[in-house]
Amino acid sequence: MFKIERHKRIKEILKDCHQIEVSTLSNLLNVTEATIRKDLEELEQDGFLTRFHGGATLNSENSSASDIPFLKQITEYDKNKEDIGRTAAQLINDREWIFLGPGTTTFYIACALRDRTNVNVLTNNFLAAQALYNISGIRLVFLGGQVEYPGFYTNPDNLKKYLENIFLDKSFFSTDGVDIHAGYTLSDRPVQELISSVSRCSRETIMAFDYTKYNQRSFMKIGDLDFTSTIITNPAIPDNYRQYFLEHKIRVYTPFNLQPIHF
Repeated sequence: MFKIERHKRIKEILKDCHQIEVSTLSNLLNVTEATIRKDLEELEQDGFLTRFHGGATLNSENSSASDIPFLKQITEYDKNKEDIGRTAAQLINDREWIFLGPGTTTFYIACALRDRTNVNVLTNNFLAAQALYNISGIRLVFLGGQVEYPGFYTNPDNLKKYLENIFLDKSFFSTDGVDIHAGYTLSDRPVQELISSVSRCSRETIMAFDYTKYNQRSFMKIGDLDFTSTIITNPAIPDNYRQYFLEHKIRVYTPFNLQPIHF
């Protein structure tokens, strides 16, 4: 196998598994470990990967949420949510403890944290946990409990007791509907109770949702639109919501804009 072909194959393998050992690549490609180490050195110089003793890991900028196998099995890649996730990640400071609630929007926040160091994540979201599993810079704590399908999250048996002595810097949640009159709504009662409980032990609760949620209502109310003072959404904000956010002094962040919008 020529070097160009090996490099292409190594990239394909790393995009699938994100981390691999030299010995494994040597067996897969049927070349010596010395040859693989030389290949990894060259790919590291190109910025594609980072070597460690005995192997290499994919650099996060070469990976997007669409590359994560588990996501491919359950949902389609969503660029709007990925942009929201990257924006949210930039609001998270080093050493902070954050909570990521259920849903694919918070999953994209987790994906955007894969290249971070010294961030602590508490979650009951299987998708978020899968994205952050075995990422060296992330301290990940997963809440156990009854598995809720198809939501891909756990419903802890005694959440309030677990959270009694927990202090979070930021918690991130999404919603099924955003409506001027109905507020934030969703269809899943365990998630409603989760948001209520986690928000009480969070210094800041942030709602992250894409433009498709505007003017939508679901079954249960989380709270009015001033339930939180910070939101992350797409730039396409309907005029009546812009006015509401302005009047209620709600900070609005949009992708690629790290300053709150002043309407």
